[in-house]
Amino acid sequence: MKELAVAYSDEKGQEIKLTGQDIVEYISTDSSVTEKEVFAFLNMCKYLKLNPFLKEIYLIKYKDSPATFVISYQTLLKRAEENKNFDGYETEVNGEIPNMTATATVYRKDRSYPVKITVNYSEAVKTVMDRQTGELRPTNMWKNMPGWMLRKVALARALKEAFPSAVGNAQVAEGEPVDIDSGDKRITKEMAGIDASKVNKDLYGIPDEETGTEVKAETRPEETKDRLYEILKEEKIDTIAKVKELLKGALPDENWSNIKKDVFEKMDPLKLSKVLEYLAK
Repeated sequence: MKELAVAYSDEKGQEIKLTGQDIVEYISTDSSVTEKEVFAFLNMCKYLKLNPFLKEIYLIKYKDSPATFVISYQTLLKRAEENKNFDGYETEVNGEIPNMTATATVYRKDRSYPVKITVNYSEAVKTVMDRQTGELRPTNMWKNMPGWMLRKVALARALKEAFPSAVGNAQVAEGEPVDIDSGDKRITKEMAGIDASKVNKDLYGIPDEETGTEVKAETRPEETKDRLYEILKEEKIDTIAKVKELLKGALPDENWSNIKKDVFEKMDPLKLSKVLEYLAK
């Protein structure tokens, strides 16, 4: 691959320099990415002023498929909120699995009508192969917080339709776990009349810590480890080099230069939890 590089400033004025080799080694999920795909990705980053090292944009590549450029959900939300015509949004979740639906309504000051999107659980739920049964099952996030996850999918689609120029023609990472409630008119209103100790259960359908075994079960070391391996598989973090990069970000005070494949098997539960928290950002 010939030398490809771009230099530009992000929206905060920070200077960014990217090379094609950076993309192949550190950004793309597969090293089989082509020169044309790398060239297009570099210019997409420059045009949208995004930094892939801050997980604002991803290059998703599988060996026999074209590369896909994916904008982080948080980037889309931030850019929509910074638009002078942004006028808030509302979300609503109705029904039970498998008939659950989520509706997101996004308002613009320069339009007489809002953008309203409804998403069905069956079309949005993310699944993985169960290692024991061989059957597909929802990922942990979708299993434990289906309403919250479905709400985010609906909002991501509505935001992109309401502000199409915010991220160009790139896809949006709808499953990224970020807090969408700070600007939600409906939830802000609901929270004003809800006991803070019951917010998790009332809004998201998950119990608070004091309610018992379900939350505590999530903190068992083996459960934490299984969840971590599941996310690593989903994120294509499947080489020692990628694991080192992850650990340097999650636990920067540690020395990870000589790690082996069993690094997570020997890791204490507290550090495992910190790695999970880092992946969720």
